[in-house]
Amino acid sequence: MGHTDDEGEYLILLILKDRATNEKLRKRFEAKVQAMRDERLNIKSRLETTDSISAKDREKFYSSAIYGAIHVLAAIPGFETIEALAAATKLARNRVREIVDFMIRIGVLKEENGQISSGTNHIHLDNDSELILKHHTNWRYHTIANLQFLDREDIHYSACLSLSVEDAFKLKESILANLKQNVGIVSNSKEEIAYVMCFDFYKLIS
Repeated sequence: MGHTDDEGEYLILLILKDRATNEKLRKRFEAKVQAMRDERLNIKSRLETTDSISAKDREKFYSSAIYGAIHVLAAIPGFETIEALAAATKLARNRVREIVDFMIRIGVLKEENGQISSGTNHIHLDNDSELILKHHTNWRYHTIANLQFLDREDIHYSACLSLSVEDAFKLKESILANLKQNVGIVSNSKEEIAYVMCFDFYKLIS
């Protein structure tokens, strides 16, 4: 059927759960199915990222959206200098210099002959990181602030939905599969323009 090992195991567990005649055994399979679902919905495990940045430096990096913005912009031709980054972000030159020096130190940027580019280190947060709320909040504030400059080519989608539990899981799976595919596209894409990507799909009430 073209399943991966994990997908095949998930299918087998669903079959075993449905065929279980003993209530205790059925609940045991249900627990295993739920555990696999939880693991599948963990973004970091799906993206297979690595993180060699210290906890203290991660805290500073995620203290403001500007660190991520400069990190991305520095990889795009035309933004490889302190002056260009300062003009793009409307920050003082000395502030940009401070931010860039920090990111050079932690290895996410590098600088040669005044030209700034991406470093060798990567940074990502676990879903359960104490910084994840700050990270999401930073970029959503950034999005709200930029809605006043709404461009017809931009995509903004907001809705409140009602659907079945099973279809909610299917949507989560679809979103994560699409995210993994999109990250693959971005990873192999030439740096020419900077975008912000935010998407929210969560329970209205717990």
